[in-house]
Amino acid sequence: MILLVEDTESIRKLVKLFLKDENIEIHEAQDGIEALKYLENGNKYELLLVDIMMPNLNGLELTKEIRNFSEVPIIFLTALSDEKSQIMAYSAGADGYLTKPFSKDLLKSVIKRYLNKKKDKKQFEGLEILEDSRKILIDGEEISLAAKERELLFYLIENIAIAKSREQILNGVWGYDYFGNDRVVDNHIKKLRIKLGKYSKFIKTVKLIGYMFEE
Repeated sequence: MILLVEDTESIRKLVKLFLKDENIEIHEAQDGIEALKYLENGNKYELLLVDIMMPNLNGLELTKEIRNFSEVPIIFLTALSDEKSQIMAYSAGADGYLTKPFSKDLLKSVIKRYLNKKKDKKQFEGLEILEDSRKILIDGEEISLAAKERELLFYLIENIAIAKSREQILNGVWGYDYFGNDRVVDNHIKKLRIKLGKYSKFIKTVKLIGYMFEE
């Protein structure tokens, strides 16, 4: 289920038209305040699509509020294409950034990165990966991961036994529009290993290349 936060009705209609064949339930909010009400009422979303320039509570302010209680993936859909706006978006806690106008194929491609429709479970000793709910369990107990830590783990598992360079991981997890160096990969690997505890052994450092997940 997706929450689309956009004050322009024509854009909301366009997004819904683009996704009409994807069997995705979409809730709509006209501004940040309405979006917060949806979230505070207990609605569980797999992804938020958020405009930046909105009345009452703009997208940056909304994202900062959400990050106080949730790591739900947030992708900005905005007409602001300058570098400063993108830096502000990621600093606020965004996971992705799409500039208007965007194509149907591009929107669907980005969304599919965040929506996992598989219903099977993967298990590596006491480490369970529930792909439908995107939950991570260690010895039966769910652990809390930040959005990018979770995406990083899923990316490595999707490419199990394949060594991935830091650049490939950046492109696969952060996207081609990420601004920054590849040290962010090392930092997130370190945090992920700490949270996985004894099962961090599955994340291998591949000398001169990068990382991979291997049993």
